Amino acid sequence: MLEVESKYLSPGNDKIEKTLQMIGAVKTSEEEMEDIYYRHPVRDFGKTDEALRLRKTGDSSELTYKGPRMHMQHTKAREEITMRMENPLAMQRIVERLGFAEFMTIKKRRVNYIYDKIRIAVDDVDGLGEYVELELITEEPKRAERLIEQLRAELALSKVEPRTYLELTLQKAKD
Repeated sequence: MLEVESKYLSPGNDKIEKTLQMIGAVKTSEEEMEDIYYRHPVRDFGKTDEALRLRKTGDSSELTYKGPRMHMQHTKAREEITMRMENPLAMQRIVERLGFAEFMTIKKRRVNYIYDKIRIAVDDVDGLGEYVELELITEEPKRAERLIEQLRAELALSKVEPRTYLELTLQKAKD
């Protein structure tokens, strides 16, 4: 399965949430997330465009491998393999014993919505600001891109942000 997504600077999360409610999107959850990214012991994930992330959300955690991005016209797609876990500290120790080093932690508050099978994440990311992500997990990336583009237009999102939160955080640290 591929994750097809597009990220936008939010024109204001309150405004976006009101629009989502008006079009009939269903609010599914609100959560605080802590994403810990790891550096590979041999490969440079920055050059290979991969990521290994441990996400902690409330009482649940998951480990995710993200493959290189395939850039499409308006979205990006990438392989994503996720494993949920009961004991994030044990997983963290396993990953570190395998030679991976903790690289960066990003914290955000997220409000999740579903609309026509598209997952909408309304994010407030520490140190970066407010963003909206539109995402569809699929085996048909072209169709997913069309659906995401239609919803983008309906939400009047115009400022595309092609970089990941990790890339944005690294860029901000350089500036």
